[in-house]
Amino acid sequence: MQTTKHLSRRITFAFLLFGATLTLILGLSLVVALKSIEESVLDDILYAELMEFRLQIESTAQMPKSSHSHSTIIIYTALLDEITNMPEHVRDLQQGIHDIMYDNRNYRILVKHIDGIRYTVQFDDTSIHKRERDFIRLVWLCSIATLIIAFIIGWGVAQRVIRPIRQLANQVTAFKNLPGESLDLSEFSDDEIGVLARKLQHYHEQLQHLLIREKEFASNVSHELRTPVTSISLAAEVLATKTDLSAIEYARIQRIQRAVGEMTELIETFLILAQINNESTKYYDTCEMELIVRKTIEQQRVWLGDKPVEVKIEAKAQLEVSAPSGILSVLVANLVRNAFRYTERGSITISLEPNQLTVLDTGIGIDAHTQIQLLKHCVKSNSGDTNRVGLGLIIVQRICERYGWAMSFESTKGQGSRFTVLFTSELDPI
Repeated sequence: MQTTKHLSRRITFAFLLFGATLTLILGLSLVVALKSIEESVLDDILYAELMEFRLQIESTAQMPKSSHSHSTIIIYTALLDEITNMPEHVRDLQQGIHDIMYDNRNYRILVKHIDGIRYTVQFDDTSIHKRERDFIRLVWLCSIATLIIAFIIGWGVAQRVIRPIRQLANQVTAFKNLPGESLDLSEFSDDEIGVLARKLQHYHEQLQHLLIREKEFASNVSHELRTPVTSISLAAEVLATKTDLSAIEYARIQRIQRAVGEMTELIETFLILAQINNESTKYYDTCEMELIVRKTIEQQRVWLGDKPVEVKIEAKAQLEVSAPSGILSVLVANLVRNAFRYTERGSITISLEPNQLTVLDTGIGIDAHTQIQLLKHCVKSNSGDTNRVGLGLIIVQRICERYGWAMSFESTKGQGSRFTVLFTSELDPI
């Protein structure tokens, strides 16, 4: 369930992002507010201390060089032309508020010139800075705790939201192997997922009805075709018994008989593909593919004529497939016939490997547009024999889908094509 996992991660990430954003905004707001309040309070204290100190000077009519109003506050005074006598760390400060560090201590200092006198009010705010750092660490811890809570809530909400979607996906996936099944709508609430489930069920039922009608029609047509094909076969057999036939006439009768045989196999294939019940896993006798390939090549050699084409069989390994021999004959015949029809010169190689059949030719190839149509199982051909794709390859695809095999191809226009069939149910056919 890769899709639902991605959706679950996105929901969880959304909660984390929301939690991180909210925590960042609140944390920064608290730190900025605390800093602003501290500075405002400290500045008020500095100005209040300065005013109180000047009132003391006016009441005593003398100016002390320094005043220790509190253990954390020191006031330095000096005439403007005697600033050099002040402590070094405040000597060069301009008028205004300053934050400095001196002797591993933090100070907030107010410098003011009044009536030719320089007043320097120094406040030791080391402890305040320490509490500020402790507060920032607390904000970080709260932020981490908030993110953990956001992750837990996000994960829980994601699982709750995804659960009905996962159930729906599992049931829809089961349609692939059990097309006659229906959705269990009781598992879904009367919400958007429930509406989607009911719509899918309605669509599935309509699709099943269409599929059944299509298969019934194909089965009926195939049965109806048996009578005229049987008549043609009997007539050809009667003609072949004549003793006064010329070589040309006898060859034509043989060609009719081969065509009748191909039509018979094709009708049987259509009947199997039109079966309403899926019997892909039904047991069949094992067929030796090399024998089917050699027989098919002889049957289809008429399509080569006198063309300078070399046909080779490379049996790299013994290939045995459990399926009806007629189905396998039709599959191989369509691949070989296409190669014979559209190869004017060069070679055609039929390769047999473990679980794999490959037909490689040096023919006209398939253009890119038609390849895309073939991958979509929707091929429209208006170019006659100049197009490599027709009913034959569509039949091959349907057979592969029916039995869980996989067909793949590579083709270059003007250079040739390679068609490969993997006889394994573990791969999904194209």
